[in-house]
Amino acid sequence: MDRARTAAATAARPETRSNTRTRTSIRAWTRIRTRRTTTWLGVAATLALAIVGTAAPDASAATYRYDCRRLAGAGSYSSPFQLGNVTGRTVVAVNCPPLTSGVPYNHRYFAFTLTRAARVPSLVGATFQLNSAQSSAVNPSLSRGPVTWLHTSAGIWTRDRSTGALNGRYLPLAPYPGGGVLPAGTYRVDMQKLRSPLSSLSTPWFNVVVAVS
Repeated sequence: MDRARTAAATAARPETRSNTRTRTSIRAWTRIRTRRTTTWLGVAATLALAIVGTAAPDASAATYRYDCRRLAGAGSYSSPFQLGNVTGRTVVAVNCPPLTSGVPYNHRYFAFTLTRAARVPSLVGATFQLNSAQSSAVNPSLSRGPVTWLHTSAGIWTRDRSTGALNGRYLPLAPYPGGGVLPAGTYRVDMQKLRSPLSSLSTPWFNVVVAVS
């Protein structure tokens, strides 16, 4: 009799197994998304730590470091600072002066060239150290010619491991958001101050990183 009641109760709840599978699928999808985000944060954070000098990962002959203030170009839309060929390289432009409120001072442009498609993992972004007087982050977007390929909303934040403060924002080039990788070509990176001058007048000094595998 007990077995009959149990069988009847199970038959009356046919959705139970389906719901269990759905919840399991959602948890699995969440874990996958979390792993991907953590992976990108790990890559970006490693670069950020290397640049600000708080860590010393393995050096590479394919890493190039330049003073931002000595790059060719004017940093404008029509004459961006030139980072050159970044294929298979990590290019770092250090000591870029703060972005301030008001056009054109809230934008600074950089250009780089890929002679082949980017490989996984690859990214472009900025590192910075916020403070009470300079609390605006630096936000990158990516364009090719007149077309914006990646908006600032695609940026991935990084945080200081000890304080939790924001210290960077990156755009993934490979894997590219939505799939694939960034193809060969010449691109323009627009580093922007987005916060209102009512809340912050300036970003900190910052570094630009393009890391292409």
